[in-house]
Amino acid sequence: MSRLSFVQIAIVPFLLLPCANIPVQADPFKVDRLLDVKVAMPAADWKKMRYEHHDLFGLITPRKPGKPRPNPYHYFKGNVTIGGKLFKNVGLRKKGLLGSVNAQRPSIKINFDKFGAEQEFEGVSLMTLNNNDTDASLVKQHLAYELFRKAGIPAPRCNFARVTVNGEYLGVYSHVESVRKDFLKRHFTKASGNLYEGQISDFTEKAAGTFDAKVNAKKNDRNDLLKATKALAVPDEQLFDAVGKVINLNDFYRYWAMEGLIGFNDGYSGNQNNFFIYNDPQSGRFKFIPWGADGVFRARSGKASQAGTPMSVMAEGVVAHRLYKTEKGRERYRSELLKVLDEVWDEQALQAKLDKLTRMLRSHTHLPPRLYDPAVDSVRRFISKRRNMLGVELTGPIPLWPKKMRSGPTSANSKSLTMKCTFNTKWTEAGDLSFENKIGQCIIELIHGDEPIEITDMRAHAALTQGTSRYGFPVISAVGRLSDSQQEVMVNLMVDPGFYKVSDSIPIDGFTIWGFVRMGRQGSAKFKRIGWAKGELKLTAASRNEGETVAGYFEASCNLFGKLNSKPKEN
Repeated sequence: MSRLSFVQIAIVPFLLLPCANIPVQADPFKVDRLLDVKVAMPAADWKKMRYEHHDLFGLITPRKPGKPRPNPYHYFKGNVTIGGKLFKNVGLRKKGLLGSVNAQRPSIKINFDKFGAEQEFEGVSLMTLNNNDTDASLVKQHLAYELFRKAGIPAPRCNFARVTVNGEYLGVYSHVESVRKDFLKRHFTKASGNLYEGQISDFTEKAAGTFDAKVNAKKNDRNDLLKATKALAVPDEQLFDAVGKVINLNDFYRYWAMEGLIGFNDGYSGNQNNFFIYNDPQSGRFKFIPWGADGVFRARSGKASQAGTPMSVMAEGVVAHRLYKTEKGRERYRSELLKVLDEVWDEQALQAKLDKLTRMLRSHTHLPPRLYDPAVDSVRRFISKRRNMLGVELTGPIPLWPKKMRSGPTSANSKSLTMKCTFNTKWTEAGDLSFENKIGQCIIELIHGDEPIEITDMRAHAALTQGTSRYGFPVISAVGRLSDSQQEVMVNLMVDPGFYKVSDSIPIDGFTIWGFVRMGRQGSAKFKRIGWAKGELKLTAASRNEGETVAGYFEASCNLFGKLNSKPKEN
């Protein structure tokens, strides 16, 4: 027997041996792996951390137009146990701007080596835990990012985690891959380019300065943003040439079509929001990366700016807007949308994935079945109906985008709507605000600019949130009908439970109290939001017991998303 034959015979039994002792690379984002994350930190630090928040309306410090929002969050030290493994002295901070900001169930960043210890969780040094506060189904971020990746777009990996802080179970969070250097290394040949986060940001003179640099922040002169802004300002006949030099247009059309397909109304093309851009050093052009995808799988967001626009496209971001306003741009968008509908959108596979995820998550959610199950059903309906929703617009004439380019925030000189209200009602578990079954009374003074508007059929209401966002928060509502009209105006004040008590001054600031001003037809189950309220609430009685008194006074104002028609036409 030759030496080679002997070696071969000797090796074969070894290869057939079990591989129990050979380590297998763990996948921290494996979808059917429900992580168990337990946080322990001093109670005082936990309270400070969860009540940090952005100054949404500039009520504390003046906003700086054209600049990134200052980060209000600080790292606190604590211990984290994941799947039984303890990590000591990690950095913990809150995250979020608007939809996910909740002091009771905050979204959390875990920086494993923030305070000097060199440690990581299975290759993850910065963990992002999103609270799914606006997604009761819990699955939208995972499904959205998976679809983007299937379409060839760089997107975060995402699975799920059960989160407990200081012994209190907070529910199922989405564990989303952080978009930083490690992410760039996985998706790009070179990871040394400039990475920016966009939060109501765009390549326009007013908004380009709001991009938040996430890498190279100190040495970056932001000249790449200036070049892109200039390219987006050229005449139509030069547009494709100029933009193609600074933005990867093939990639952008794919990205844009995916936002349209999955109904990402709060993304770049729909709201100049929730995205990253990376200036790839290999090409010198920007690529878009999705982020904050908890508001997908909705045909329309209810935003006033999207009323009367096509179902198949969103064009509020300047890149999308400029391209779609040209015939060539519209044709290319439709072509790309048809491609992703054919290549990426697989209803059967999506429904099967939804079934699998629901079986895994349902028993762990913090929400009751009456809220969780309808949310899952809503995602299921969107998946099954989306192809037909888009069908007419993808087979007939290409629809136009009827809106002008969004110029920026509402002008400070525009008329504001002010409501002053004294109310006295009873706490109730029922969510009935109809005039026929009114429970409480109120006196409303409504002023639009300097013009008083007569209000009748006034009533007040106090109960827990009926929806899923900020589940368990007390909500005080006041409603009145515009005189000689069937239209009603409503103010909903969603109060953080920690501040729901007798007090002379509770701020309506987009955090302590979320204030929503809505309008709708009398008798309608749904009212459309027309503005964010800001002001103050005074509570003279604040019970959460059925039938007991809730009373006080508030004064709130808002800049309207659109025009207020105080005497709408009858149907």
